[in-house]
This record gives sequence, structure tokens and C-alpha cells, in this order.
Amino acid sequence: MADEERAAIRLMLEAHNTITLATCCDGKPWAASLFFASDKDLNIYFVSDYRTRHARDIGAGADVVATVNIDCADWSGVKGLQIDGFAETVDGLERVNALRHYLIKFADVKALFEAPKGKDEETIAQRLKAANLYRLKPRWIRLIDNSKWFGYKLEVDCEQE
Repeated sequence: MADEERAAIRLMLEAHNTITLATCCDGKPWAASLFFASDKDLNIYFVSDYRTRHARDIGAGADVVATVNIDCADWSGVKGLQIDGFAETVDGLERVNALRHYLIKFADVKALFEAPKGKDEETIAQRLKAANLYRLKPRWIRLIDNSKWFGYKLEVDCEQE
């Protein structure tokens, strides 16, 4: 992937907080909106309880697809990412590194981790600390940007790098 293409995708990931993650298990599709952070290699990290449907699908080895997009009022404002990849839990040193990316992006979560204010925040902090941290490793990413021209897309095969 050319540096320009990688930079355009990285900027889109850095500029947005929510990803729509879709899984499928036993022929039944599922989508969930999640807060996410990313790294320089375009890996996407998110936190989720292992009991959620998407987490169970990931645990069963299901491939995932995801989108990141802006809200817009007309077709020329359509801009976003379509992502195909594989998701898995991260543990050990990988979890520490992934959590670092997540806490840099979400300062309010970092504050909650470091100094919860009151009983409710302590409960939330404990639940977040106990939740699984996942990495979506992209195989393929498409950047759509209709502000350039209608139907503009940049497609990147992440496995060819």
C-alpha cells in the first residue's frame, strides 16, 4: 500500500470513534456499533464483553466486516471505510499495547481507569478492565470519498504488503 493511501485510511480511522462491526454465525448476520482505536498498521481495537453476540461469533472463528463513516446530508458527502478482516482477542503484551492505543484515543476512559469518581465509576472501571480487548486485523480496506467524485474509491489489499 502506498504511503498516501495508508495515510488517507489512517486519518479516517483517527478522525472517528465508532465502528459498525458485522459478524455472521450459522447463517445469521449481526451488527454492533463499538468505540474503537487503531494503530499505525491499521489494526482496529475495541472492547467488548465476551457474552455479546459479536464476541461469541468472533470466538467461533467468524470472519468480520466493518464500516466507519461520517453522517452526511447528500451523496457528495459520503465518505467512509469498508473493511474485511479477522478479529480475535488480544492478551498479554499485545493487550497492554492495544489498551494504550485505546486509552490515548479515549481520555475519559483513561481517567475512569486511573481515578474513578464514586461507586458507579468504580463499577464501570472494573467491568471495562475485565472485558475482552479485540483486534480486527484488516485483510482489505476500501476508502469511499464522494467529495472527490461520485463513486471514488481506493481499495487496498492489506495482505499484499
